[in-house]
Amino acid sequence: MDQKQTYPQNEYYYLEEVRSILKNVLAREAKRHQMDEHLVPGTADVIEEIITMLEEQLDYDPTPNELGEPPITAAEMHAAAWKEHQAMHS
Repeated sequence: MDQKQTYPQNEYYYLEEVRSILKNVLAREAKRHQMDEHLVPGTADVIEEIITMLEEQLDYDPTPNELGEPPITAAEMHAAAWKEHQAMHS
């Protein structure tokens, strides 16, 4: 018996699909004459907010925005404080 094994999609795949669908809804609605629009007033604004929020999550970059000194470990912080303490009292 031949069984096809399926693997679940990553949930971000589905969120990308939702974003694409919502953008397509807005594009179709924008092409319609005002009297022929399907969405009630204000719905397009809500959809745009949802798209913005989705994009913030989907395009999230976990790296720090500022370049500079990398964070230090607690041991490094304590060693530096100890050196400073010794320098102040010698």
